Amino acid sequence: MIVYRILSFIVNLFCAFAALVTIVALLFLLQDPTALLQVFLMAGVVLYGWFANRFYVYVLTRKQKMTKKQKDWLQVNAIVAFIFSILGIANCVYIINDPHVFDDVLKNMPLENVNAVDVMIDSAIVFLVLCSFLFTHIVWTYILIRKYKASFAE
Repeated sequence: MIVYRILSFIVNLFCAFAALVTIVALLFLLQDPTALLQVFLMAGVVLYGWFANRFYVYVLTRKQKMTKKQKDWLQVNAIVAFIFSILGIANCVYIINDPHVFDDVLKNMPLENVNAVDVMIDSAIVFLVLCSFLFTHIVWTYILIRKYKASFAE
């Protein structure tokens, strides 16, 4: 369980960052409603992190029961976070394999003495690792939910 706890810590850090991004993105939704899907996915990741942490603390650590409603919240947001992680992994692999797709965008970046393509690839690698951790955490949490199904009150 120590590996799960370390993975949970990394996922919770990512969820805290995602919460900040989601709050800022809500302000831009008034200008660009097409970003609503991304904000919905990010909010789902944040809620998944919250309920997964509650599951760890209440069920795994304290051996207490969680309500059926909290389990449903965890599972629904895990599905949304799972979709987010799959999309993130696919996009990162695409960017790493073909980094020149964004050449027009990268020319406008204010980076001096730095290759913008390298920055894009490095960012994609970091995001790929984070999405892989999130994916692994979701799968592991589902396995633990099934294992501790008696810990959920009706």
